Amino acid sequence: MAHSYVMYYQDELTAFRKYAAIYPDNCILLVDTIDVLKSGVPHAIEIFREMQAAGIPLTVYGIRLDSGDLAYLSKKARKMLDEAGFPDARIVVSNSLDEYTITSILDQGGCINSFGVGERLITAKSDPVFGAVYKIAAVNRDGKFEPRIKISESVEKITNPGLKEVYRVYDEEGHAVADLLANYDEKISTDRPFRYVDPEQPWKNRSFENFTVKKLKQPVIKAGKRVMPTVSLTEVRDYVKRQLATEIWQEEQRFENPHRHYLDMTPDYYELKMSLLHNLKEI
Repeated sequence: MAHSYVMYYQDELTAFRKYAAIYPDNCILLVDTIDVLKSGVPHAIEIFREMQAAGIPLTVYGIRLDSGDLAYLSKKARKMLDEAGFPDARIVVSNSLDEYTITSILDQGGCINSFGVGERLITAKSDPVFGAVYKIAAVNRDGKFEPRIKISESVEKITNPGLKEVYRVYDEEGHAVADLLANYDEKISTDRPFRYVDPEQPWKNRSFENFTVKKLKQPVIKAGKRVMPTVSLTEVRDYVKRQLATEIWQEEQRFENPHRHYLDMTPDYYELKMSLLHNLKEI
């Protein structure tokens, strides 16, 4: 339901009644066109009572808030709906939401069933530009790939050369410790400590112990044909939820000062990158 729908009828109760007649199985009424607590919510309750009296099952029903203090209004609306006998009525909120405003609303005890995230999701408000470069990593000459690297005055824009494999490294409890760049034909042995290089602190001697690895690169298209099975949005969501719950550290998920997820290199791959940088600087 849009505000224009209510404005068209000039009478909120009539607009709600017309909408409920069209969408009885998904009756979410927009209650902030006039006044949320004095008009919108009371009129929504009246419509729900009319539906009950007419024998129309209240399956998916409730209200949507699209302006104002969403935490405060949701708590007041929840109380009104509960007292009217509609404890399962849903409260949906929208209005320029992002992860920060949602967290703030929840921290304030907002009584909300779902969030309508729109403009700040599709416009990537916090990061409107993707700061990355896409450059040649290798050249095929006579059936053999020769690594290539692009250097830059900005360290983050120096590319990682050659054909490579990417592993995710897990500790004994199944948490992701780091991601690891390796040459495409390197084998990672997990039966003994494995030394790795942190490219930001290459002078430190570090190693993984009691760990497991998983290849992250998966073929999607081969020889022009799709080889990866299509997955549903629900499967994608469930996969991300599992990763956040079981693999990714909570310290990496916090909004304020999150711990960075490490991207390390095998010694052989780090040596390849440094040798190419050294050779280019001599030209």
